[in-house]
Amino acid sequence: MLCHTPVLDYRLSFQERRCRAGSRPSPPEFIRVYLMAKKKNRSSFVCSECHAEHAHWGGKCDSCGAWNTLKEMEAAPVAAGSVKKSSGGLRGRLEPLEALSAIGSEEEARFPSGIPDLDLVLGGGLVPGSFILVGGEPGVGKSTLLLEIARHFPKPMYYFTGEESVQQVALRARRMGIDQKDENGRKNNSGDRLFISRETDLESICTRISRERPALAAIDSIQTVYGATRDSLPGSVAQLKEAAMMLLETAKSSRVPLIVTGHITKDGAIAGPRLLEHMVDTVLYFESDRLNHYRMLRAIKNRFGPVGEAAFFEMGRGGLAPLDGLRPTVIHESAPGRVYSVILEGSRPIGVEVQSLVSRSAYGQCRRMAEGLDTRRLVLLAAVLEKYLKARLAECDIFANLAGGLTADEPALDLALCAAILSSYQEADLQGLGCVGEVGLSGEVRPVARLSERVAELTRLGCRRILVPAQPQKGSEATEIRKQAQAGGVELLEIADVASLARHLGQAGGEAAQARPK
Repeated sequence: MLCHTPVLDYRLSFQERRCRAGSRPSPPEFIRVYLMAKKKNRSSFVCSECHAEHAHWGGKCDSCGAWNTLKEMEAAPVAAGSVKKSSGGLRGRLEPLEALSAIGSEEEARFPSGIPDLDLVLGGGLVPGSFILVGGEPGVGKSTLLLEIARHFPKPMYYFTGEESVQQVALRARRMGIDQKDENGRKNNSGDRLFISRETDLESICTRISRERPALAAIDSIQTVYGATRDSLPGSVAQLKEAAMMLLETAKSSRVPLIVTGHITKDGAIAGPRLLEHMVDTVLYFESDRLNHYRMLRAIKNRFGPVGEAAFFEMGRGGLAPLDGLRPTVIHESAPGRVYSVILEGSRPIGVEVQSLVSRSAYGQCRRMAEGLDTRRLVLLAAVLEKYLKARLAECDIFANLAGGLTADEPALDLALCAAILSSYQEADLQGLGCVGEVGLSGEVRPVARLSERVAELTRLGCRRILVPAQPQKGSEATEIRKQAQAGGVELLEIADVASLARHLGQAGGEAAQARPK
């Protein structure tokens, strides 16, 4: 009997020939170590925007389409017997269900924070068990805001700081005048109600809050706390998820309001997974103007009140001072190209000063530049004025500015910007003119929302002549606007289009020229 031996192709490599011959070689040592480590370290990649999990890393998330958002995190080990069957294998204690009529209202349980503007943003005050997230740029004043709350809060408050030492927090508090005597020699006892801790262990923080039940707790910041069950660093996706879950459960079970601060990315969004913003009850953004004079606290998400409310503060050596609004310069200091208008931030009307400079262009192509205003809107309004008023603005450079370092893009500023451009172009001094209205592409002036509040704010600023849209207002709003004008001694002029605006500006400029001393 012939013995058939396998025919080997000597063109193959040595390893392949040995495999075909039946003696499979063992892999090198470093490959076996790598494969064993790869089996032990089970990890997945989670998108920080939509929280979708992926088995492998990729530049783009397949669920939401965001780029460079996949972060690696270790998968939680699955305990033996943890997978239960869909039928007959359910375990656990069922919580009793409550009827809607037997559940109390949270509105009755609200209590003030001590800062009326902050209560306005929160929707009326702090709600027991609420989870509040405050985000903002580095150095905008998030830690100062927490100490400002501690100054006015009348009950005990816990402050967990992971970014600073206890001595640094105490130094800032004394610089702000907390726990010191005032001018009358009376001591502010807010320092006796504020308790500071350097604890960053998540379990210890939650245990202390649940057992001691303070009236308010603050954590600065959520990126510095960590859970012992995770091997990743503080601030990672896994740590933020666990911190959000445990802090949320602690706030709801103990009914202690919890305020945490969070870092933001270079794009202005809160750092970490989007799940963090979805889980909290309220998201507040702490913003600053370009000149770093004022601070604005805006509600982006609020389960217990309206969204869009804003509170204004002025940063000083003594901390954050609340402001009723941002006031423009003195109204009687008038000049060509200066017009006043009103923007809305939540329920607050804010008087602003719109400035414009029109000059003959020294180059071949004219320029359109705006600071604090939308440059595209400036180009559009300049084209409307040039077409319907036959103004030769194509030969001029136009510069527009919103005084005070503010930024706004409301359509209600259109009429004021057109008036400022015409005033500078005609060299007409308007003597503190106020304008409110939107300008369309056909040159018509359209009404804007909450006109009565805007007129009241311009009257309070000192405007004696206010231009408003000519389209009739409905119901009681028109009557209220006329009463405000009569009570304040304001001349209310209705403008239908930009041609009417030019006629009124010409009359105002002629009167101002006659009144000007020679």
